[in-house]
Amino acid sequence: MVKTPRELAYGTLLAAEQDNSRSIDDLLSAALRKSSLSPQDKRWSMELIYGVTRMRLQLDALIQATYKGRYRKAQHAIKVLLRMGAFQLKYMQTADHAAIHETVSLSKQVKQNRASGLVNAILRKIQNLDLDQIVATKSDRIERLAIQGSHPEWLLSRWVTRYSTDDIIALCDHNNKSPKVWIRRNALRVEQPEFENFLQEEHVSFKQSDLLNSFYEIDSGASLLTSVEFSKGWFSFQDIAAGVVASLINPQAGETIVDACAAPGGKMAFISELSGGAGLITACDASNLRLDKVRQNIERLQLEHVKVLEVDATCEVLPTAEKILLDVPCSGTGVLGRRPDARWKRQDSDIAALAEIQTEIIKNSWNYLQPGGLLVYATCTLEPEENWGVIDSIIGQLNNAEIETIKDEKLKPYIDERGALATLPWRHSMDGMFAVKIRKTL
Repeated sequence: MVKTPRELAYGTLLAAEQDNSRSIDDLLSAALRKSSLSPQDKRWSMELIYGVTRMRLQLDALIQATYKGRYRKAQHAIKVLLRMGAFQLKYMQTADHAAIHETVSLSKQVKQNRASGLVNAILRKIQNLDLDQIVATKSDRIERLAIQGSHPEWLLSRWVTRYSTDDIIALCDHNNKSPKVWIRRNALRVEQPEFENFLQEEHVSFKQSDLLNSFYEIDSGASLLTSVEFSKGWFSFQDIAAGVVASLINPQAGETIVDACAAPGGKMAFISELSGGAGLITACDASNLRLDKVRQNIERLQLEHVKVLEVDATCEVLPTAEKILLDVPCSGTGVLGRRPDARWKRQDSDIAALAEIQTEIIKNSWNYLQPGGLLVYATCTLEPEENWGVIDSIIGQLNNAEIETIKDEKLKPYIDERGALATLPWRHSMDGMFAVKIRKTL
């Protein structure tokens, strides 16, 4: 059992460093469940964990400038301790002497006694080191942008071909801040006045969305997660951009709808709610483990007329439907602010591999869309190869396929020149989403 917030942060960050397969969110959730720390200490740990994860490249640049030897070959434990100390020095309201002293003490508490002298020496040097001095020594523009924005160089190399330097800096800044917290009221379970009264009683500040009236931006959701109302299915946590994507299905009572890549089930749930609980929905995913989260959502939200089916949408038989949502696996570069470790896990080569999977999902799913039906293809990436690139490569191979322009006036600021939804995180203050509507003509 961890005794301090720094120990909790150290254990979580070390686990992430040692096991690349688990997300920082899952590791943190597991650590918090086992912890008996106060809510305030837990929040402090979360700030440190997510901050170190987001700013890793920048922190490493500071450390490398003062580290004698090959920092890349350093033990995971040493890297975690140094990053934690450096983040406290540069980004948190922790007094310099406390940041250094507590990190040195932590190194002894976690049985890294031999590293305590190294940690002390490096953090004292970083204390007086300016990042701009390091950036100025780099002749390569991409490397400078990568350090300044704490994003991988391969991703910056892509973005400089499409965005201005100011836009790239704004995008990185967006991704390096704590994301906005959005919740979605379940209209099937609670009326608006009662729900807003509940938020007021919980002392949660909120603002209703102008786009979707069941969505609210709130100041903090930590207390809401443990509320009885959450367990009763009154609301869910979901970014407004994801809600907009789901709303493009425009579900009606009695319609057959397939969410072919449904896990963890947020969009599926909103589609059910929008249909008044009367849409005939099948939630599919290739992973039964991931479908467990879908089942949990269905049970908590008390959704009716929703079936769950383990099926690989790239090649297996789907139920025939009037409407199909394809929220396909993607590189996720539009949600890096919400998934802080994803930027370090992806590689440039993933883009082409994912585009192939996305293409196969469309080709297979199209066979199960009824004539006159609607398919919505969606991603949470900014990369063109996974968005219009996939659509342009496949549209001619689909029988009776016609791209349908999104005409909702409320969504006009978020629609690109070809009629698809294309939200930009730094410009629209929401997750980066792409969605295009394709109609199977009669």
